[in-house]
Amino acid sequence: MRWLERLEDRLHWLAIPGLFRFLALTGVVTFAAQWIYPDIAGALAFDLRKIMAGEVWRIVTFVFSPQGIFGFNAIGALFLYFAVMIAFLINDSLEQLWGSTRLTLFILTGWIGLIIGQTILGLFLPISFPNAGLYLYLTTFFAFATYFPKVEFYIFFIIPIQVRWLAWIGFVFLAYTALTSYVAALMIVPALMPYALWVLPGFVRNRKNLAYASSRRKNFEAKQIPEEEAFHRCATCNRTENDSPDLEFRTFPDGTEYCLDHLPADTARPS
Repeated sequence: MRWLERLEDRLHWLAIPGLFRFLALTGVVTFAAQWIYPDIAGALAFDLRKIMAGEVWRIVTFVFSPQGIFGFNAIGALFLYFAVMIAFLINDSLEQLWGSTRLTLFILTGWIGLIIGQTILGLFLPISFPNAGLYLYLTTFFAFATYFPKVEFYIFFIIPIQVRWLAWIGFVFLAYTALTSYVAALMIVPALMPYALWVLPGFVRNRKNLAYASSRRKNFEAKQIPEEEAFHRCATCNRTENDSPDLEFRTFPDGTEYCLDHLPADTARPS
């Protein structure tokens, strides 16, 4: 989309190379910090009343608050290790494809959307949504899966699965969550906004182009197949056996052929 390209040109100074890597690593640090400060999740979470009272860092820190993913145990640590490795792969792949400016704007758009959703939630309910940063991670994961759908991950180190199927599972999860909880929908819809702006239009356009190219290829191949040549052809009506399988022909000594309906009346019927 041209207006997005113009926006990227004007905001190129916002580019932060490796931003998604930084967010993933910061999430690991806050997760590990629970050893020393068990209440760190509450100190980082989005709380509109406390932000209005001066704790403005929460506008930034809520996206990597560790609350609500896993408990602080070996399973949670293993999950975060693989999440960070995947985040590094996503960051490097999308930066190579898009450049750091577009990826930064992609992430910041989702971030701002989550802030708006949390603010709306805080205005009407005295609560905040824990672990909203997970949705920012997921929308970036969806972008990666759209452009690199056949990359394989190994579940439990054994079962290979392409990233596009994991993305579909994540999408179904988000759709179900949004439909069953309006609170979650306030986080999910704005978090997916960058995907709708930067990824979805190009994906739809590419699918249309592929369908058009496939149709053209089929038409071209069909034209290369010669029509079946007829063995008999009536000299009067020009019909062949291809016109009707029940049509019978008679051949004269000079090679002229007639169907039974147009045999000359003053001639015998040669075989």
